[in-house]
Formats: sequence, structure tokens, C-alpha cells
Amino acid sequence: MKPEEALEISRHVAEEVRRAVEPLAGRRAAAKEVGMGKDGTPTKLIDKVAEDAAIRVLTEYNLTVVSEEAGVTGKGDTVVALDPIDGTFNATRGVPIYSVALCFSSSQRLEDVFFGYVTNLATGDEWYADEVAYKNGEQIEVSKRESINCNAIMYYPTRDYGFRRVRIFGSAALEICFVADGSFDCFIDIRNNGGKGLLRVYDVAASIYIASKAGAVVSDHEGREIWQKRISMDERFKLVIANQKLHNRLLEILK
Repeated sequence: MKPEEALEISRHVAEEVRRAVEPLAGRRAAAKEVGMGKDGTPTKLIDKVAEDAAIRVLTEYNLTVVSEEAGVTGKGDTVVALDPIDGTFNATRGVPIYSVALCFSSSQRLEDVFFGYVTNLATGDEWYADEVAYKNGEQIEVSKRESINCNAIMYYPTRDYGFRRVRIFGSAALEICFVADGSFDCFIDIRNNGGKGLLRVYDVAASIYIASKAGAVVSDHEGREIWQKRISMDERFKLVIANQKLHNRLLEILK
């Protein structure tokens, strides 16, 4: 599969998901629990509606899909990490920061990713990358800020690191894209979950690929690369993302 086809598929998925969730977004019924996802967390109605719409599109192609609620479906050579709604809390309350994310790989490893796509379902803004990263069709790059006195997205600071300001928006896929396009200087999520991180592959695979193509360094909190990780339900991530010089400084203060 070529990146051009992946972009076409991603836009089709995004449009179908947007149509499906629009009647639910911001309504009390959207948060109703309707089952348990393959990831072991409760499935909200809006999650189920979004995933059903996305998978209806993706089953038209020869793909293996790894998704939050349905788990692994299909047997194609191209592997897609799908998050049909990243930012469910926001979506159920009408906060306009929730996204659909798709990451395409020629294998079950992140090192073989060739396309990433994220769109804010509430606004229509889209970020994607093949060998270059774009927002709404214009090339983007990470900020060049080197000082710790920067604008950070961090889950959840336990002390004052010296950041200029800290924000959390509730959609890791979009938050990492905010770093990719230079709106924020860094993204940090080093929350612990039995020695692993809390972020899952479908939460972040698309956006970390986009950020890397925008010039960001992506690693865990000890500076180790994450690209050897697998696109599977059990992978977890701790992430530090920023330009090279700021990234080095972040690793120092996080020790």
C-alpha cells in the first residue's frame, strides 16, 4: 500500500466516524457503558458507534486492524493501529478536542510504519505524515525552543520542573500533534502502570510518527527508542517528545 492510498482510506474513515458520532457528541447517552473492550476497559456508546463506523470502511481493504474495542480483526499484510475516538471524555461532554487516529505499517512493528493520520473530529483539522508531516495540507515542524521554560503538555507533573506553562487536553493523539506543529514545545507522559506506561499503541502510534517526521525526538523517559515496539494490544508507552536539544534537557530533569 502507498501513502496516498492510506491517506484516502484515513479520510474516508474520519468522515464516516464524524457522521456516526455527531448526533451523540455532547449528549448524556454517549457515555452509556455498552460492554467491555478488548483492552479491558468499559466501552462507551460513542466508542462503539465510532469503531463500528471505522471498521465498516477498513474491512473493504486487505488489512489487519488493531483497535481499542474490537481487538485484532482482519488478516492483511498492512497493519493499521486504529483509535476511533481518542478523547472519549471530551466527546461525551461536547469538549471539541477528540480525534480519530490511524497508523499504517507494513509489519506488526512501529519501525515499519509508513503513514500516520490524526484528525480532530470536532474541528476537521487534520495532521498526517508520510516522509513529511503536514497540518491541513501545509508542512509542519516542531518548535525550536531549547529552554525548559517552555510550553509543555504533561501527565501529571508531581513537582515544579520549571516549565512556563503546563496543559492537558485529554487526547494524546491530538496533544502530540500539537507538539508536531509547534503549538506546544513538548509532550511528556511517564505515568506508571506496573512498570509500564499507560498509553497504548493505538493511542499514540499515528501521532508519534507524525511528530518524528516533523523533527521531534520520540523516546521513553530514559531516552530509549520506542520504534522496536509492536503494534499489539499489550504494548504500553511512556513518552518524552520534543526537538533534540529540548529532549535532552527533559531527560535530565526527569531523572
